[in-house]
Amino acid sequence: MQITSQQIEEIRAGKIKAFEVLFKAYYPRVKDFAFGMIKNRYEAEEIAQNVFLKLWASREKLLPDHSLSSYIFTIVQNEVYDFFRDKHYSLGYQERLLSSPQNLQYEIDSEYNIKEIKEIVNRTLEDMPQQRRTIYKMSREQFLSNDEIAQTLGLSKRTVEKHISLALASIKKNLGDFLFWLFIFFIQ
Repeated sequence: MQITSQQIEEIRAGKIKAFEVLFKAYYPRVKDFAFGMIKNRYEAEEIAQNVFLKLWASREKLLPDHSLSSYIFTIVQNEVYDFFRDKHYSLGYQERLLSSPQNLQYEIDSEYNIKEIKEIVNRTLEDMPQQRRTIYKMSREQFLSNDEIAQTLGLSKRTVEKHISLALASIKKNLGDFLFWLFIFFIQ
């Protein structure tokens, strides 16, 4: 089934019915293509679903005058590549854990230390003035740019930059002693 340029425009506009037509036309082919590469039906279905989630999320990039099929199958190839890369790293990680019980203790220690670092950062944030804390969270948790933060809060970009700089300096200062002892601990 051929998807028309009109249907592509409807998909770009967020029309679910048009996307359903696309899904029904391509899903079996995408799933079979992925299965041909990885030889696992369950994983092939997961990959096919991810392809269509990504396609929906980036629907504004669809161009009526470009090959939709090429675009979709490029996403499939990237998903399969990611699958193999993740599987490779996962197997390597499992082998390292099984080969050395010390690694497991290191992983537990690392997780514990990460929690401690997060607690120190959270305490530092609580001690900051409200505006600085808000700006820092918008920057680091909501991933807004300095311009977006300035516009949202009605501040100058320079003021936002200054607050972020002061927040980072406070965090660095409060982590200083902890990081020093953490460094000493891991050298032993």
